[in-house]
Amino acid sequence: MRVLWGAEGAAARGPRPRQSLPQVAEAAVRLADAHGLESVTLANVARELGMTTSAIYRYVDSKDVLVELMVDRAVGEPPTLTAATWQGSAREWAGALRERYRRHPWLAQVTPSGPPRVPNPIGWIAGLVEALSSEPGIDGMRVALLLDALVRSYSAVSRASQSAPPPEWLTGALSARFPVLTSGMHRDWSDPDEELAFALDVVLAGLAAP
Repeated sequence: MRVLWGAEGAAARGPRPRQSLPQVAEAAVRLADAHGLESVTLANVARELGMTTSAIYRYVDSKDVLVELMVDRAVGEPPTLTAATWQGSAREWAGALRERYRRHPWLAQVTPSGPPRVPNPIGWIAGLVEALSSEPGIDGMRVALLLDALVRSYSAVSRASQSAPPPEWLTGALSARFPVLTSGMHRDWSDPDEELAFALDVVLAGLAAP
């Protein structure tokens, strides 16, 4: 982790590492992109890099740390926001983050256990906070965390929508028990991006209200 922040200090004595920390993270990202997050183990990443499992511990000491490094690598550097309004900046930011989740669907499986500790996700938050800093009454940090949660949630829905649809009997049972939901159940919910856009409209309208 200290390496990512440029605070690793003097190099340790001994043989020079064969791989860099970004290379280890990139190998893990490739595994997750190809086979899902569940395929990422320290042993599998070591095998991907042509090293022993014991050697991988020179770079990371747990899967939790490895996943943090993977998230940093997958989300990449934050976008440059160019919209003329704060609402436009928020939409631009959310759209760029959604694209990262589209490229790496496993990101939606990563459950945050606290504030991010790696540079790129923090850079994303800082970028939106700065873009909203001149708007009176708008708490940029809260907005960034809220939009991050929205994008993650709808990306998870997108991933789940690729699985098999519910059986017909379940649809019928739900309609019978909860008739008020019948019309909604027959709507086309297959486009999570449309639902995300609606959620953004609601959130931004609420923030703009006096």
